[in-house]
Amino acid sequence: MKRGTLLLAFAWVVALVATLGSLYYSEVRLFLPCELCWYQRIFMYPQAVLLGMALWRQDLRVWPYALTLSLIGGGLSTLHLMQQKFPNLFTLACKPPVPCTVEYIPQFPIPLQALIAFLLIAFSMGLLAREVRR
Repeated sequence: MKRGTLLLAFAWVVALVATLGSLYYSEVRLFLPCELCWYQRIFMYPQAVLLGMALWRQDLRVWPYALTLSLIGGGLSTLHLMQQKFPNLFTLACKPPVPCTVEYIPQFPIPLQALIAFLLIAFSMGLLAREVRR
């Protein structure tokens, strides 16, 4: 298997696991997502479909779209982490029933999990971009 295809497959698996993980948290564990969680989902969920279709079609030119979604989503994850760690520093629009400062898993916060997923996808898309340009 070619390196570009492996990078694309890796990014798709990360996006799929992140999407299924967030659905598990909200539908099985019954964690209510806050407003910033919803925005992060907006940038992750389409990637599971987009990268899956690109992998199926062997379209390595998907990297700019996935990279853009990952960078924006990663920025939101970073903002969310900052909101959790420094709640008085930010006055975001997060409102009840679930404020953005709620930590369901303090040992490994959900925004950190999302940030790691966004960074893994962004990194693999950066490598894919180099591969495509060769």
